[in-house]
Amino acid sequence: MVLHFPDDALLGIMAALDEDTLAHCSRVQTLALTLGELMGLTPAELLDLNRGAYLHDVGKQYLPERILRKKAPLTPQEWELIELHPRWGYGLAEAWGLSPGVNRIILEHHLWANGQGGYPQELMGSKPGLLTQIVTVADVVDAMSSHRPYRQALDLAVGLEYLEEHAGTIFNSDIVALFKAEIYPFLRHSG
Repeated sequence: MVLHFPDDALLGIMAALDEDTLAHCSRVQTLALTLGELMGLTPAELLDLNRGAYLHDVGKQYLPERILRKKAPLTPQEWELIELHPRWGYGLAEAWGLSPGVNRIILEHHLWANGQGGYPQELMGSKPGLLTQIVTVADVVDAMSSHRPYRQALDLAVGLEYLEEHAGTIFNSDIVALFKAEIYPFLRHSG
């Protein structure tokens, strides 16, 4: 895999994020690109995937740190704020003049693959693009296998079980199968 590092402008944009979110975005980028290359995406698709995966949580820079670092369950009002980060990130991406593919990843990365759930809720009923669906799988794998303020990292097997349980609804079944066959064994033995 050839990792495409973001240009200086994108690195500067991401500097406003907290250290944990920035590290998460970098890991999601790496995993998403690995999946994209295994799927045989074109160079143009890989470029959008690279940027979109890296920037997927850029809207979190507008969230209060007390919410990002909270160790207790979030209140409904705090969840409402969390659910705004894709919209905020999309607004930033449009203002920067990023490609429609990158913008779509940022906006849709919490939508379900089948279009029947997730957020932003006003987009429910439309399916996210393939690049977004790749990022969604990478995002969940990293989120579940990383330490969070409210819980310790979960075993990678728990993450895989969650992906498989929700394949065809939240997650694209083909991407989950590819992760299980090609990436999970490697991560399992290297971790």
